[in-house]
Parts: sequence; C-alpha cells; structure tokens
Amino acid sequence: MTGEALLRFKDLAVSYAGREVFGAASLALGAGAYALQGANGSGKSTLLRLLAGAQPPDSGDVWIDGISLAGSPEAARRRLSYVPDESSIYPFMTGWNFLRFVAAAKRAPLEPTAERLAGALGIAPHLESRFDAMSLGTQKKLLLCAAWIGEARVVLMDEPSNGLDEAAREALVTELCARSADSTVLFATHDTDFVAATGASIIMIDEICRRS
Repeated sequence: MTGEALLRFKDLAVSYAGREVFGAASLALGAGAYALQGANGSGKSTLLRLLAGAQPPDSGDVWIDGISLAGSPEAARRRLSYVPDESSIYPFMTGWNFLRFVAAAKRAPLEPTAERLAGALGIAPHLESRFDAMSLGTQKKLLLCAAWIGEARVVLMDEPSNGLDEAAREALVTELCARSADSTVLFATHDTDFVAATGASIIMIDEICRRS
C-alpha cells in the first residue's frame, strides 16, 4: 500500500434504516491488486458502491487519482471502472451498445483489450444480443470487459470470478495483473484461489471500518 495513492477514502460512513453498516472507513492505496475480504454482510459490496459513486455515503469522501468524487464526480468516474456483482444495465441495450456507451461516457476509444477479453470469456457471439436475452453470467462477463475501456486508474470489482470457467478465470487474471502494474485494482471475493493467482494483497474490511 505504498507509492502514490490512486484510491483514497477518508471517514466514509453509511447507515440503512438507522442501522450503521460502518463508520469512519479510511484507506489509501497505490498501484497494485488488493482483495477485500470479510464475513458475509460485513459491508464489502456497500463499500465498493460508495467508492464507485453508485451510492452516496452519509459522510466522508473518496478521491480517485487525486480527484474528489463528491466535488468532481464526472472527472473522477472517468478515471475508474466498476463491476458490481449483479447487472443493472438497461435491458434494451445490446452488448455492443453497452460497450460503446461506456466508451463514450469515458471519452475513450473502445479498447482492443475489451474486445480481446470478450473473446477469451466466450461472450463474443452474444454482443449483438440484448441484455434481457442474456444469462446473468453473460451479463457479468460483459461488465468485466467494459472495465478495461479507457485508462482507469482505479478498477473496482465485486466477486469478479463468480461463474467463470477455468479458461475465463485465467484470461481475467492475466488482464488484471497487467492493469494492476500501474493502477489500483480492488476486488471483493471469497475465492482464495483467485486471490492467490492474482497475487493480490488482502485487506480485511473490519480493519479499515469502525463499527459502533
């Protein structure tokens, strides 16, 4: 966790229906791969949503490559990629529509890496299909491909290896290791073999989040 902090958050707190999930979550991470771990219900997915700007915190702030997510959300989001555990994409979009939409939102070309990963994950034949005609596994793989569009300095992924066959896992590990050389890749997972394959440093959520 040394070097220039590409992902930094300080005093993040969030509650649901008056119940605190966690408070005062703070950490700074430089380039590398990091595996966020903890018990089910400990707030891993919630923390990733906060870091991606998909959910506002009750307090605290996040900096992506030095840019405040609260102060300059559009600029910060162009420097990050987020892969949730479940897809929330509009059902009428085709795979190609979605990849082009992400590229336009990030003001970036449709990277060859994204297309190469689509082939490696076995979803190239589904890129002309609408999201509502895809299996949940295919939707997740498409989100993984989109994470490699643009020059994201921070990549956030929730259970990225779920549902992947061995060839797809190896392809994802290869791309993740390459990206983590100069970016921060933070993923939540229970998959110890995936963590070992990526060489990720383990971060326990209870060690960075205060709980009342």
